[in-house]
Amino acid sequence: MKTIVINNQKGGVGKTTLAVHLAWHLAETGGRVLMIDADAQGNATDTMKRHRGDVTAAELFRLGRVTLSGGADGITLAASDSSLTDVDRGDAAGIQQFRDNLRSASAAFDVCVIDTPPSLGLRSVAALVAASHVLSPIYLEDYSVKGVKGLLQTVIGVQQRYGRSDMKFLGLLPSNFNTKSPRQRAHLDQLLREAGKYVFPGHIVARDGYAEAVAEGVPVWTLKKRSAQEAGREIRLVLSRIVEQMG
Repeated sequence: MKTIVINNQKGGVGKTTLAVHLAWHLAETGGRVLMIDADAQGNATDTMKRHRGDVTAAELFRLGRVTLSGGADGITLAASDSSLTDVDRGDAAGIQQFRDNLRSASAAFDVCVIDTPPSLGLRSVAALVAASHVLSPIYLEDYSVKGVKGLLQTVIGVQQRYGRSDMKFLGLLPSNFNTKSPRQRAHLDQLLREAGKYVFPGHIVARDGYAEAVAEGVPVWTLKKRSAQEAGREIRLVLSRIVEQMG
């Protein structure tokens, strides 16, 4: 089972929108997908509730040998609940427990997608330790190069501390990108100049269709509006590229 973590310690960068669309895309192409909502805000859980499984995300951190099985339409959701906030107050054993539970689930799934909270607590560290791949959506309007360096240092630090040199960082993915904004285009140019080798080859354009899709719990490409169809074409190219890079 490949495990991809959508991670950034900032909120409002499009992590959940990317995570749920990646899960839908993988399932549509025949993959057996485990979707873990490790964010106590539960936005991914609200969107993917019809795929909800019997095991919650919090239980993956504290229960031994949790049994996970396939859900509706190829996706099983380990849902967020209020007890997730207690995980970050627990001891470091939760990191290994989480990793062990994912290993035990690997026969039932092809890919695990993890949506993480906008903070670097035990849940985020555990997800990074368990990851085979990490992708970080970023918002170009207010995201400084200093912030990018901090994000990269977090990923590299986890790799070194927990001996995960095999984890692959797929890159920084510009998200909610307003292509008509000179400011955002300038920030993208700066990012490419100063951290180009860490930038994912693609971006997600800000479009109206995403909010409606997430609210209705369906992929943006299934909506009939023109803006949603355009968004669907764009994000599917990005998602295909992510799957390709995951091998």
